[in-house]
Amino acid sequence: MSNLTQFFAGGEKTVTKIVNNQSSGGNYSSFSNMDSIWSNIPAKIVSSGSVTANTLKTILSITGAGYLDIVGISSVNTTARTHRIKITLDGITSPQVAFDATSQEISTSYYGMLAIGNATSIGSFQIPTALPTYFAKSCLVEFASSLTETDKQYLLYAYRLL
Repeated sequence: MSNLTQFFAGGEKTVTKIVNNQSSGGNYSSFSNMDSIWSNIPAKIVSSGSVTANTLKTILSITGAGYLDIVGISSVNTTARTHRIKITLDGITSPQVAFDATSQEISTSYYGMLAIGNATSIGSFQIPTALPTYFAKSCLVEFASSLTETDKQYLLYAYRLL
């Protein structure tokens, strides 16, 4: 090769499919004791705001190149609901978006989905840690709840721009 782009971000290819234990839907993760360990989670955590049942709402819309390190969603109470996360990288929608899955019904506080990242045990805690996923031009992350409600989910995300 005539340059070193294969070793740097310029040589990376966009992820076209994210496959993990939650990508086929139905599964969910426990973020044990998440309410007491906010300062240890390497992600931005925001409340969902107002959501309409089964309607996608944008969490992140990024233009430019970067890495998506963590994407997750968690319930804040014991009301039964499903969570959906949809991730589109570089506008690629055909043959599919990078990630689009819906959890089974969750009725436990601080349980949810981790679309990108790893769940790591630290003592009695389960916290999400980074699993970098590259995008070259854009990143769109959306979520939905099966219920119409306000501030009943926590959204977790971490990203880096190049």
